[in-house]
This record gives sequence, C-alpha cells and structure tokens, in this order.
Amino acid sequence: MVNGASGSAWASVIRGRRSEETLLLGTPAHDDPTPLGREHLFDLASLTKVFTAVTALVLVDDGVIDLDAPLREIAPAHGAATLRHLLTHTAGVPAEHSGWRAGLRGDDLIEAVLATQGIAEPGERHLYSDVGYVVAGHVLELVTGRALDDLVQERVAVPLGAGTLTYRPDHAMAVATETQPGRGAIRGEVHDELAHAMVRPTGHAGLFGTLDDVVALASMVIGGGQGREGPVLSASSVRMMTTPRVVSAADYGQTIGLRVRDRSWMGDVDAVGHTGFTGTCFAVSLQSGHVAVLLTNRVHPTRSGTDISGVRRRFLRGLLR
Repeated sequence: MVNGASGSAWASVIRGRRSEETLLLGTPAHDDPTPLGREHLFDLASLTKVFTAVTALVLVDDGVIDLDAPLREIAPAHGAATLRHLLTHTAGVPAEHSGWRAGLRGDDLIEAVLATQGIAEPGERHLYSDVGYVVAGHVLELVTGRALDDLVQERVAVPLGAGTLTYRPDHAMAVATETQPGRGAIRGEVHDELAHAMVRPTGHAGLFGTLDDVVALASMVIGGGQGREGPVLSASSVRMMTTPRVVSAADYGQTIGLRVRDRSWMGDVDAVGHTGFTGTCFAVSLQSGHVAVLLTNRVHPTRSGTDISGVRRRFLRGLLR
C-alpha cells in the first residue's frame, strides 16, 4: 500500500478506544538516510485550516468574536461575510490568489489577498478557498491583537498536548517536500507557494507537526473537545465541527473546518476529516470512536503522478467502522 523508498515518508496511526496501531516507513528526504521517527515534522499543508478553525471556535467560546457578525468593520473588503462563512468556505471569495506568481511578497501580498473581491454573495455557494482562511486568520489577529502563531500555540496546541506543532520547524527534523523552480529542494520551509511568499504565519497553510500532534487534534474532535492537557472546545463548538452546514458541489458535507463523507478520499466510510496537499490527512468516525491519521510527503521530490486518493481510501476502508 505504501512506498518506503528513500526520501518517501509515510507515518500512520489507527487509534481505537483501547488500542493504537502505528506504522512508520521511509526517510525524511532522499539525501537523508535517517529512519523516519515519530519525532519528525511533516508539512501539514491544509490541515493548518483545521487548527485555524479550532482557534476561531476557542475565541467564539470565550465570547471574543461572533461567528455570525458581518466583517465589514474588521475586514471591509468582505462586508456582509461572516467568520462562519469564511470557515465553511461559503464567503464567496476565490479559491486561490496568484499574487505570488507576479512577484508580490510579504505585506504587499498580504494586503492584496485581504483585498480580494468576492465572486459570489456570502452564503450563496460553497467554494473551497485558501483566500478565505487567510482572511479568517487575519480576522483572529485583529480581534485579539495577537499574532496567529501565538494564538494557535497558546489556545490550541498547549491544551491539545500537541507540543511540537509549529510554523517554524527545525530543518533537521522536518520531512522534505517538493523541489521547486527558484526554491530548490524544500525542507523546513512551507511548501505552499502563497504561504511561503507571505513570509509569515497564515491561516490556510504553514503548520508543521508530528504524527502525535495530528492524533491529538483528531482525538480532541472525537473526545468532545477535551485535549490531553485540558479542555480545548465546548461541546457545542465540537458539534459545529462535526455537523454539516452545507453540501459541496462534490457532494460532501462541510462543517466549520472539516469535511463529512468526502468520497473522493474517504470512500464509503462515514467519517469527518480533512486532507493536505503535501499528502496528509486525518479522519474520525463518530460512530466507532476510531481515529485514523496518515501523513506522507507525496510531493517529494515532485508532485507529478503522485495522487494518493486511492491510498487514502484503502487506508480508511474498514478501519473507521
């Protein structure tokens, strides 16, 4: 099912109510023969969105921000859109922003992304969007006066017990991703081009974490909001992460931060979870109480011909029932 060749990294865990099965294969990079360990950090890619969503719901639980208040006073370009719209990909903003291709970087790029005009009215349709989660992360910074990475660390990673979750990984402990024009072999830096060009933590991509960090996140969802080191979310917020609010054009349910019964990678499993472009995913079964996490660097050294949707479906098949 998996490729354990040099430079390919595969880490998986199935955790039930009483037991855990873990598999580690490969090495962190093609030029690093070190056996993959549970201490190695994967570029989590869009699993970052889930941590952003959890951070937002922590602030909702605290009464710091209202999920359904229009953002016009905080983020004028997004007027009638709400934080709930952003977190459920229904804000009407485009999927991507190509400013990095035009050479925009840092604050100039951030300002351009934040000023992105909608292509649909808020709530009109579902459109999976990196832009929406960039805006969401910025909104959290504005309402708290805190940097996003500090919020994620203090309000989510610490109570989760996800002690190695970081936007700034140690190069030696990071698993390599793609070799890109102009950047070379990427290791210890975010793979996502937009996040990299922003040169700062953002809400849609950029977090690195170990297998255990992602297991901690998934276990919190199945555990009703309880982290290893303390409570993370209220029961009502967990319900918002596990109950579909809209149905996508691809016929999966969209919650705040997660997908429900996404057949493209879950197959026929009744589960809630998310994927990341670099080759990461996790899913939980609310019925069985099982958690499944699969972390890979499928884009190393190239993304060409590396679709692992079938691998994900086989990995989950029968494991979450």
